[in-house]
Amino acid sequence: MWAAWSSIDDAYHFLEKPEKHLEIDCLFFAEAPSKENAITTARKLLGTNIKQIGDGWAAEVCKELDNKPNPDADLRTGKGKSNHRGTRVSESSGVNPPIISDELQECLNQLHSLTGLSTVKSTVQELVNIAKVAKLQAQAGIKAPAITRHLVFTGNPGTGKTTVARIIGEIYKNLGVLSKGHFIEADRTNLVAEYLGQTAPKTAKVVESALGGVLFIDEAYSLVPDGRSDMFGQEAINTLLKMMEDYREDLVVIVAGYKGEMSRFIESNPGLKSRFARSIHFENYSSSELTEIFKLMCEQHGYLFSEKTLDAIRDLVNKFEDKIGDLGNGRFVRNIFDRCIAIQCNRLAELAKPSKNDLKTFLPTDVPTHEQLAQYLV
Repeated sequence: MWAAWSSIDDAYHFLEKPEKHLEIDCLFFAEAPSKENAITTARKLLGTNIKQIGDGWAAEVCKELDNKPNPDADLRTGKGKSNHRGTRVSESSGVNPPIISDELQECLNQLHSLTGLSTVKSTVQELVNIAKVAKLQAQAGIKAPAITRHLVFTGNPGTGKTTVARIIGEIYKNLGVLSKGHFIEADRTNLVAEYLGQTAPKTAKVVESALGGVLFIDEAYSLVPDGRSDMFGQEAINTLLKMMEDYREDLVVIVAGYKGEMSRFIESNPGLKSRFARSIHFENYSSSELTEIFKLMCEQHGYLFSEKTLDAIRDLVNKFEDKIGDLGNGRFVRNIFDRCIAIQCNRLAELAKPSKNDLKTFLPTDVPTHEQLAQYLV
C-alpha cells in the first residue's frame, strides 16, 4: 500500500473518518512528496499497466485495518519496538520472507542447470539474495542501501554470458526488481550513428527499448577504441550514463567482452567505474564440460548416442584443449555437432532403407577426426 502513516494512531484515525477518499488520504500520509512523484515511482515498480485504485480496493483495505490488534497492549507490556516510522514491530515474529513463485524457481532452476559456471552461479545467487533481503528490509521499514545492479561480464566467446544475462532479467522481474525483465542486445553499430549529434538519440532509443529489463552491450569496449579518441563512442557513453542514472530503479545494463579489454573500457571513464561496481568472469569450459554440452545438444535435438560415441567426442575435444577459448567454447561444440550430422547423413545416404533408429543415432564413426574438424574451424 502507498499508505505510510507515521504512527498506528494516525492509521486508525484514518480508518475512523466518516468520509474517505483513499487516494488523496494515502498520498497525504505517504512518503512521496507529491502525487506525480508517487505515480512515477509506482509505474517504475509495477510497469505501465497499473490501474486507478477503486472503491472495492478501498473497502478491502479498511476491512484489513479493522482486524486490528490493540496497539496499546504493546505499549503497556513493552513487547514490541518501534521502527524508524514509529510502527510497532514484534521482536520475535520477524518479517515474512518473500514467497518464491513458480516462475522464479523455474528461472533459478534454469540457471543452475547450465553446464559448469559454478562461480557465475554463486555470484548470481548472491545478487538474488541481496534483492530478497532488500525486500525484507522494506517490509520492516528499514531503508536498504543503494546498490548498483549494473554488471560487467568478462570472458571468451561462447561461455554463456548472453544466456545468463537473459536469465538475470527474468529473475529480477520475478523478484519485482524490474517491471518487465525483457532482454535487449546491442553493440556499437546499434548505438553509434554516422554523424556527430545523431548518436545520442540513437543510443537513447536503444536504452528506452530496454527500460524495465536488461540492456546487454556486447564488446562494449568498441565504444572506446584503444589508443585513439572517438567522439561518437564518447557521445554514446555519455548518453548511456545519463539514462542509467535517470532510470536506475528499472533498468539493468550488462556490458560484456574479453577481460583485458573490459578493464580498459571501465577505467576509461569515472562514470563507468562508479556505475559498474561488480564484475563476473566466465571461465572457459573444461573438456568434460564441453562433452556434457554435446550430450545436451543431442538430447535437445532427439539424437541417440552410445558411451563409445561420447568417448570419441571427449578424445576429439581433448586434442583442441589449448585452443578452446579461441574456438568459442560452446560454439566449438556446435561445430562438432554440425559435423556429426553431416558425416551421419553421408553414411545414411548409402543405406538402402535406414530405420527410424538409424536416422536419429550418432555412431562413433560419425564423430569427425581432428583433421576433418580442423578444416571447418576458423
